[in-house]
This record gives sequence, C-alpha cells and structure tokens, in this order.
Amino acid sequence: MYERILNNTIEELRKLPTPVPAKGRLAGFGREYSAPDGPMFTEDNYHYPMGTSYLKSGVAGVSQRAAVSAMKAEDPRNRELLEAISVVYGEVAAWIRRYSESVLQEAGSDDRIRRIGENLSVIASRAPEHFDQALQLVYLMWKIRCLNKPGADIGRLDVHLRKWYEDDISSGYTTDEEVLSELCDFWELLNTNDSGDTLINVMVGGMNPDGSDAGSRLSVLMLEATKRCRKTEPHINVRVHPKLHPDIRRAMLEVQLMGHGQATMYNDEVVIPGLIAFGVPEELAYTYTNDGCTEIMLDGNSGIEFAHVDVVAAFELAFNNGEWAPRTYRKKVSYWNKAGDEHYYTPDCVTGFESGRIEDCSSFEEFYQQFLDQYRFQVRNKCSFLKRMEDDRLAGGVSSVFLNGTYDFVIESGLDIMRGGFPFADYMMFAGSIPTAADCLTAVKELVFDKKEYSVAEIKEAIRVNFEGYEVMRQKMLAAPKFGNDLDEVDELAADIARHFCDWLDEYRRMTGFGMLPALLGWRFLEEAYGIAATPDGRRYGDPIAEHYCATPGKATHGPTALIASISKAKDSIARSIGVCPVHMTLPGNLGSSYEENIDILDKLGRAAFESGLNQMNIAIYDTKLLREAQKDPENHQDLIIRVWGYSARFVDLCTEMQEHVISRVARSA
Repeated sequence: MYERILNNTIEELRKLPTPVPAKGRLAGFGREYSAPDGPMFTEDNYHYPMGTSYLKSGVAGVSQRAAVSAMKAEDPRNRELLEAISVVYGEVAAWIRRYSESVLQEAGSDDRIRRIGENLSVIASRAPEHFDQALQLVYLMWKIRCLNKPGADIGRLDVHLRKWYEDDISSGYTTDEEVLSELCDFWELLNTNDSGDTLINVMVGGMNPDGSDAGSRLSVLMLEATKRCRKTEPHINVRVHPKLHPDIRRAMLEVQLMGHGQATMYNDEVVIPGLIAFGVPEELAYTYTNDGCTEIMLDGNSGIEFAHVDVVAAFELAFNNGEWAPRTYRKKVSYWNKAGDEHYYTPDCVTGFESGRIEDCSSFEEFYQQFLDQYRFQVRNKCSFLKRMEDDRLAGGVSSVFLNGTYDFVIESGLDIMRGGFPFADYMMFAGSIPTAADCLTAVKELVFDKKEYSVAEIKEAIRVNFEGYEVMRQKMLAAPKFGNDLDEVDELAADIARHFCDWLDEYRRMTGFGMLPALLGWRFLEEAYGIAATPDGRRYGDPIAEHYCATPGKATHGPTALIASISKAKDSIARSIGVCPVHMTLPGNLGSSYEENIDILDKLGRAAFESGLNQMNIAIYDTKLLREAQKDPENHQDLIIRVWGYSARFVDLCTEMQEHVISRVARSA
C-alpha cells in the first residue's frame, strides 16, 4: 500500500539542499527549493498541524520507535506503514546530519554558523535539548511537509515549545531577547515561503482543563515577534479566557492595533463546552486550535475536511424553483490574488430540485418554507458527499508516511490517519453567507408580500438586467432592514436560518451516525459574489456578500455594538457551531484620540463580543484613503497588510475585485 509513497519520499529527502544561512540563527530554505507534487504528499490538505512525536523523541527516536512497533503489529497494513515510517525518519535524520556537516564545514571562526551546525548535529541524533534546537527542528519538519506548497498549519507553538523555553530561561542558557530574536528568524523563514493564503496559522494562549492559563511568557514573545517583523506570516491567533495573563492580552491588543487583521481571538468559554457537547472527549477539547484559515480543529489530534453550500446561492435557486436566475451578465474573477487565474465561477450547488414557485405563494411564510426546503436539499447533498469521503477512507485510506510519523498514536498503533488513526474525525459543513440571505428574504417579504410594491416578475426582470433601469426599485430594496444594525426583523430571520442549519446536521447524524461540525462560515465569498446573480436586497452583480455570520460589507451602519447585538441573537446556534462562527469586524483608522484609548476600545469590543456569546472574532483597522492611494501607487505601498478572510495578505497582491471588497467593509455602500 505504501511502496510508491515510501519510494517517492526517500527520493525527495535525498535531494534536499543544505544551504548555510546568511543571517539569523536558524537553518533552512524557503521558495528557492521545492519538490514536485507526488506520492510523498498523498492525502495531505495542509489545513491541520503535524503531531509532535519528533520533538519528544527526536527524528532518530521516531525511526526507532516505529521499528519496534512494526514488530508488534498484527495487521499487515499497519506493519507496512510503521516500517515505512522507520525508513523515512531514518532518511530525515540522515539529511539533517548532512546539513550539520555542511554548515560546520563553512563555519570557520564564525560562532553564529558554528552554533547552527552544532544544533543540527544534536537534532539529527536525538531529541532537542534547548529552545533554539526545538525551534530549528520545527521549521525543518514543517518545511519537509510543505515542500511543494506555500505552507501548512502550525498550531499551538507556544504550548509545544514551552518546556524548552522555561528550562533555558531558568538555567540561564538564553534570555527573552535571544528567544525573541530566534522567533523573528523563524517568522522571517516562514515569509520566505509565501505570503497570504498560506494556511500558516499559529495559536497561542488557551485554558487548561483545570481552568489555568496554558499561555506563558513565550506566548507574549510570539505576539511581540509579529509586531517586530510586521509581515503577513504566520497568521497569529489567541485563545481567550478569564484567566488569560494580562501580558498576553495586552500584546494581543497591540498586534490588533497594527491594523493587519492579526491576533484573531477565540473564545474558550464557548468553544470548549461546544466541542464537549458535540462528543469530543474533554481532554481533547482543550487542545483545540484553528486550521489553515479560521475553522476549529484539534491540535495534533484531528485533521479536517469540509464542504460548503452558500446559502445565497440556495436563495437564488429557491427564488427560481431550482434553477439559476436568468441574466445578461457574467464576469471572470480571481480566487483572491491578482496573480491567480481568472475564471467563471459557478456556486457549488445542484440545480433541478423544485422547491416550489414563489409566484404561487400567498404569504411570505410559504416562500420562506420553499427557501428552507431548497437549502436543506443542498446541505443534505453535501452531507452525503462528506460521508462518502469518510467511508472510502476508512475502507482503505493511505496518506503521507512522513506526516503519519509525526503522530504518537500512529507510531503506537500503525493505523493511518486516513483510516481512522486520528482520535477525532473532524468533518465540517459551512453554512455560507446567512446574513445576506436574510437581507434578501427580508426585502422580498417587505416589497412583495407586505407592501405589495412589486411583483415577483418585476423583481426577476430587474435581476436579469442587473437593475439597469430599475434604480428606484433597487433603492427601496437597499432601504429594507439589513443585518448588522440590531433590527429584530432581519436578525431573527438570520438566527432562524442558522438554527435550521444546525438542526439538519443533527438530523443527518441521527440518521447515519456521521457527525459534522456546523460552521456559520462563508467560504470563497468573493467568487460567490460573481457566481450568483444580483439579489433582491439591492445588491448588484459582483457587489459583496457577507463574510461568514457577519453583516454584508457596507450594510452595518449603526456601529460595532449594533453588529455584535445582531450576531448575538443567534448565540444558541453559535454555541452549536463549533466548526466556528467567524466574525470579521473592520474599524476605521481613527479609533480614538490616543494609543491607550485605542487599546481600550479594542479591549472593550472584544470583551463585549465574547460576553455576548461569540466564539471567534477578528478585528481589522483600515484607512480607506490609504487603500485608495495604494491602488493608484502600488509600488510605494508594498508593506500595506490587510485581512482577507482566514489570513492576512499584502493589499497590493489582491485582485481588483478583492481590493474593492476590502474597501467596502468600512465604506458605506449605496
């Protein structure tokens, strides 16, 4: 089963270069060397962190442990995997040994280079003994995993490295300033791989099962490294709870105030009980981190797979009885990056399901039920897709030998992570942009059923031509209540959609035994905005749809506290949506009159959001004038970093459509 994977892995490991670093105290390479996509990387979507077996045992120790376990394995598939892990990790140790020899040959009297070579020599033969050695090993292993990709998730780095850090500080081997410098070297290496949608997430902080703080001084230093480097990588996140150390909270707020959309917050008091209620063992629930974007998974204890149904697309299908809206327009769009290929995007929904004709409805309630029927059909279709994936993997899944070897439970059992080896199978369903769908439904209710100002035929014709010649109608649609302004009429409707979504996943689990974490998340919202037609909320084709369970950009006009109030009306569903309910709050650059006042504003907003039951929140701060200047003069704005969705990126790297989407977050639209 593993012969092709093993052979390709050995082949690629033997090609790895051994460059001597020109600066810094960590060896490694970035984009200057990559491997072709091949069997070595089988079934790795890079969205979840590796395990930490190599930190505990060293790479040579992993090889030895796997060999011992192989001799005890009864299942031949498990034995084959363990034998392959033993060989692969022997090759990893051999490469690091070659690297050490190469560096030491170049060291001469250079103490910096000599120390790097000596650290490589240690981690080639045994487990790391000091912080700089552990950090060095993390980077080399991370780089091997993503040799042919721009990046991969990292996880709870402060927790994994805390032992070495505290031992070294206690013994006087190192200082905080040296550790901060080494973290900056690590951050810089990550940035040499790529920028933007890299999946490179680091989580710090968090609560232990006894309620104590899992964060440490090392957590603060990682946030300080983000401030000092001022680049996109890694995407830093913080698990927040009542006993979070004030120094960690302060450093988090200072990173947020940079305006890069970094230091995303996760609410332990909502996430952990939600995971346990779903059935995650308590000891595992406390290990949670975020994946390569914002989704919640278990650090070193789960992978992640997901499917997505955008609810706005489901609304369009319901409005047209299972078919896409007729229209006279269509435009190619990039995924997010100006360097990406432009393409025509079609939402990932199934046409042909006849949920009913809106023309035959005598009340809004009848149409709302047709919408729910259409949305439920689309969600059920994706549930079946994920279940087939899980069934296929359990029957005969094989994956990366290298990646399997990072997990202690695989070394002990030989059970492939794709064959049920993970302690928790993390499958997730994304709900799409529910607030925009609620805006559309509310406008239809008001203009068609309540006030009877327009017929369905008139609205469909206006949508067909993208509201050309129908500006009066569009302005009335825009004036209808919009999510994000603390208006019960639309907020409660969105909350009801979210409740149904969670209920349908529970229903599917009862029927099949297959559980999926609900996520009130809208993926690829830029492409979705160009895949669907114009909508009855007054949105023209290509105008933004909501990012996750948050207001449609430009429509939350009553301030951040009103936005939080709108979102919190779905707090029961948010508590169930432990896949994640991302909230992106974008604030203008002129927050307060002083630095400390700005810090205080951010602190109060974050606390208010989590006290209201939100489970995640990202705060970005933009100056729209500066963004417009960057559009006109990109060469002199190369360092302008903004939040895209689950990652931050340089503004000038975004395609024009995404740039406009970002600007619309803080600019009221008309």
